[in-house]
Amino acid sequence: MLLLAGMPAWAQLLPESGQDSETESGEPLIEAEESEIPEDVQIRARISGIFEHLEGLSAVTVTVDEGVVVLGGSVDDQDSKERAETLAERVSGAVIVVNDISRDRSVGKRLQAAVRGFLVYLQDLVVSAPLLLLALAVVGLALLLARMAGRAKGLYERISSNWFVRDLARQMLQLAIVLLGVIIALQLLDATAVLGSVVGALGILGLAIGFATRDTVENYIASILLSIRQPFRHEDYIRIDDIEGKVLRLTPRATVLMSLEGNHLRVPNAKVFKATITNFTRNPLRRFEFSVGVDTGIDLTGPTELALATLRDMPGVLDSPPATCLIDALGDSSVALMVRGWMDQREDDFLKVRSEAIRRVKEAFDEAGIVMPEPIYNVNLSRSRPPRAGDQSPDGQLVPAKGIERDTARDNSVEHQMRAEKEATDEADLLDPSAPAE
Repeated sequence: MLLLAGMPAWAQLLPESGQDSETESGEPLIEAEESEIPEDVQIRARISGIFEHLEGLSAVTVTVDEGVVVLGGSVDDQDSKERAETLAERVSGAVIVVNDISRDRSVGKRLQAAVRGFLVYLQDLVVSAPLLLLALAVVGLALLLARMAGRAKGLYERISSNWFVRDLARQMLQLAIVLLGVIIALQLLDATAVLGSVVGALGILGLAIGFATRDTVENYIASILLSIRQPFRHEDYIRIDDIEGKVLRLTPRATVLMSLEGNHLRVPNAKVFKATITNFTRNPLRRFEFSVGVDTGIDLTGPTELALATLRDMPGVLDSPPATCLIDALGDSSVALMVRGWMDQREDDFLKVRSEAIRRVKEAFDEAGIVMPEPIYNVNLSRSRPPRAGDQSPDGQLVPAKGIERDTARDNSVEHQMRAEKEATDEADLLDPSAPAE
């Protein structure tokens, strides 16, 4: 400890005899020629000799005092300054290197450096011109093969019958061929490191774009799955959560419905894929129901049997499954009966059949004198006139409408509008009648 206290500060930085002769970066030292610890003159001569043989470092001055190397002069760029310091640290005997090199920022020097670098770049370009032409030829061949692959329609028809899936497969194959050609071209140019950097940057960019366009990507994926699953067909009457309408088309972005009022409803495919879909058309048989109230003071067997007999005699109501009439609720002034029947949607209209059933049951109850109490009181002060359908008779009964048959045929007005619109537009449709339905 006393010996170290008497030594200069720079001498204390000398490596001990048992240590390896390496710099802090782990690189081997440039050994001197004559002695293990060269004198200052030898160190200076060694460093200056190295700098003289390197372009851009010939103007660097070297001063050595007690093993402390001071670099001066000027260089053209920061890389040359750092390289001079690294080389000086590797010379044996250099205790510490003080880098006082300045960068020459004069216009002339900077212009000379730029021209020199450009000439070197042109020289390298001329030398590598054959490889560059070969790489361009490989990329051109890849583009040609990708174009030819895009025209091979028979190949994609074997993959899937869905045109949307076929188009997706075509694009993926073309992209793969082009990427393979680019990779081979970069390997020819020994620039695969550039490809890694580009792929990394594209990955980060794709992640950012994915977050920004999450809904669009979700709709696109949902469109693919819906086109494969085919959960509905054209003109099916469906309910998507709380949205009802007949299916007009399935596009790559949304499912287009037409409501019974003739309005267009566009539902994003992502919502359609995750929603609960009720298809009223898939099963041609559909049950309708309605409630009717009768007086609490009468026997319920008569109204129940009368309602069932009325539905059995009504056109449009199926015998199998049979109609039913159940007691639904008991109120303060009435008992609610739930009347249910089945109809065939291929022959009759659901709303028309239900409406006609309600009318016939109501008239049958009127003729049978079955009271259907309502919590509403009407006072009629108009002058007398001949009774007609819907009027109340003197004995308290309603005069039924006799001999009136209601039309229950299927209403195809919405379907006609949908077909006319399909003929007038060429918008993409992913629904394929020949594809299997889910």
